Amino acid sequence: MIGAHFVLNGELRPTAEALVAIDDINFAYGFGVYETLKLRKGVVFFPDRHADRLLHSAEIIELAHPFSREDIERSVLDLARKNGIRDANIKMLLIGSPDIEAAEGAHLYVFMLNPLFPRRELYRDGAFAVCFDGERRYPQAKSLDMLTSTLAYRRARGAGAYDALLVNREREITEGTRTNLFYTDGETVYQPPKSDALLGVTKLTLEEVLGQRGVAVLERPLLRSEVGTWKGYFLTSTSSKVIPVSRIDHHHFEIPEIVRDIMGAYDAFLDDYRRAQTPIVAEY
Repeated sequence: MIGAHFVLNGELRPTAEALVAIDDINFAYGFGVYETLKLRKGVVFFPDRHADRLLHSAEIIELAHPFSREDIERSVLDLARKNGIRDANIKMLLIGSPDIEAAEGAHLYVFMLNPLFPRRELYRDGAFAVCFDGERRYPQAKSLDMLTSTLAYRRARGAGAYDALLVNREREITEGTRTNLFYTDGETVYQPPKSDALLGVTKLTLEEVLGQRGVAVLERPLLRSEVGTWKGYFLTSTSSKVIPVSRIDHHHFEIPEIVRDIMGAYDAFLDDYRRAQTPIVAEY
């Protein structure tokens, strides 16, 4: 954690008070949801979309709470202003109430972490990913039920890979442990069915960018057995934006022109978004 302050239930507090009781059963058992936002050059990216998704995740797992979209956005922006940090990741944790009949007992934590910047060569040369047999229990909820993702990510890091791709019981690749997956035949862009993967904010905004350029993103199951038959792949996430993939397991890929074009288009979109915003934290 970085910064002098965090937010608990809308109230700014000193970071030294950021504690969780060890007997908090809901925290220990993962009855909670989370979001990670990007703060770059004093601008918080898409706080409204992240607040909406936090609320949607809570609804999926039936986590009752008293917080509105406005409450959540206000907490994020207040924290950014108070800490005065221009580059960070902002994490939100919404933990369920210990009393199932008292939604007011839920806790919303908002705090800052060091920003994540993938190595530059990944954008130039592409990333390595491995496949892992497993699937998340509630794919469209960004919940704290992270055991499958943790085991998969540890497997990936042990193999020297950037991320692991989850393979469900139908032998279909659905998503990464912290990324969304897209693939292409060199002309058309495809994605695994949205019902099987988290609807990432980068994924959704990228689809909008491509739609404005007349590029459709089609849903289609991706069997693990057909990985080597496609021309190219790329991953998306809040911190990494669009990262091309040059290897999945033992299959190697050149980075097709369409993926390079998509990377450039999304970078331009983010630059335009940042320029259109008034920085929360001014430059020193």
